[in-house]
Amino acid sequence: MEFVAEHDVVILGAGQAGASAAIRLAQMGLDVGLLERLQFPRGHVGICISDETVALIDYLGLGREFDDAQFWRRHLTAVRWGDPEARLVPQQGYHVDRAVLDELMLRRARSVGARIYQPAQLQEVRRLEDFGWSVTIAANERRQRLKAQFIVDAAGRRPAISGARIKDGPPLVSIHANWAPSRTIAFDGLIEAGEDAWLWYAQTGHNQAVVSVFCDPRSLRAGKADGMQAQYAGVLRQFRALRPQQLGEQSSVPQVCDATSHHAEDPVGDGYIRLGDACFSVDPLSSQGVHLALQSGLQGSIVVNTILRKPENTEAAQQFFLMRTGERIGRYTGRTKQEYARVAAIYPNAFWRARAGDASVPMAGDLDSIVESPPRAASDRVAVSPDVSLGAAPVIDGVFVQVRQVVRHPNINGDVAYVEGVDLARLLSALPQRFAYCDIPKFWRDHVPSATGDRIASWLWSKNVLVRAV
Repeated sequence: MEFVAEHDVVILGAGQAGASAAIRLAQMGLDVGLLERLQFPRGHVGICISDETVALIDYLGLGREFDDAQFWRRHLTAVRWGDPEARLVPQQGYHVDRAVLDELMLRRARSVGARIYQPAQLQEVRRLEDFGWSVTIAANERRQRLKAQFIVDAAGRRPAISGARIKDGPPLVSIHANWAPSRTIAFDGLIEAGEDAWLWYAQTGHNQAVVSVFCDPRSLRAGKADGMQAQYAGVLRQFRALRPQQLGEQSSVPQVCDATSHHAEDPVGDGYIRLGDACFSVDPLSSQGVHLALQSGLQGSIVVNTILRKPENTEAAQQFFLMRTGERIGRYTGRTKQEYARVAAIYPNAFWRARAGDASVPMAGDLDSIVESPPRAASDRVAVSPDVSLGAAPVIDGVFVQVRQVVRHPNINGDVAYVEGVDLARLLSALPQRFAYCDIPKFWRDHVPSATGDRIASWLWSKNVLVRAV
């Protein structure tokens, strides 16, 4: 069978990771084919995004479309997480309809030049003997064969390219349904811990909400005569922050999906990369699924562009992606285990203890979280912390991964080469051994505008990169 099309990159999966990678790769001038198994719109449980996530969506050129979609703007989240009563926490962001957001992303990918194959059933992915990949799909009631130099696996929790998966926690499922609240509720979102499950409520419209419960699939009775609806209702009875009369009427049948956290043993390799859930599926307790998918797509697109356009930097690009992926896995699995540990102290049963692992409960009001204001007096001396070190590491530089001088510190996640586009190592090198904080603009005036320098200095102080001189 002849190839019907040849692409620089074929992306398998048009979710947030796959679509964002397609947008950026097409904008960089590569020929992109984007395959999606399902016809849009399609339902999806992940609906919570922060203002930081909106900034990524805007970066992809979808700011106006996002605003026009009029997603629900959230302000208050109720939290009852091992506490006797729920407390209200200000939390800015949106509750989005993923079916709408995914469609917007797909349209954007098409508008910048990606070729969309949808619906397209993936039948085979195999390496060619000479170079590249052969991708066989079933689309438009016939089999088609595509050729690609590079494959991006963004096919979700069931990756398209075979490879070992490592579980980051015990099995977890989500059972969710739409509701029509009958009364005004004082908050937009709710997270509540039950005896052996947890609940997430998200308002998505004036009389619309999604209620998800998360539990161990082994606790569900597969043979129960009245099916998933009864089991969903049974789990809901564990929770009391929302009374049944507030929830109103259930407006859809419950849907079930896997929510177990796991990651790929081989995120990147010769001619391929895994993005989004195919790389790392984060525990839904983090509420960071969409953000991490977009971040993965944006970083992954630069890795792919580097490998194809600057093959001499292939090793650095792969190392960069492995480092960033490892950092995300460590950071988010550690945080979620700590949150599970909070509840395990109240409900010391198998559900909570297995998810907490060996994590300890984080201390409230930790002194490390208190940031002292920087000294403003000319007589107060500050210095670069002795914990700061410089080294060489692969970082994103424009649309490529390059090896650059980086700054490392225990309070900074990963290696940092640039802050607001400014060479951080160069800025720190411009500072004397001891100096007044108020004199920083004088030392940096040849390197950065005053306002930008003020923001960078404030950030360095908050991270203890700059400290009081001893």
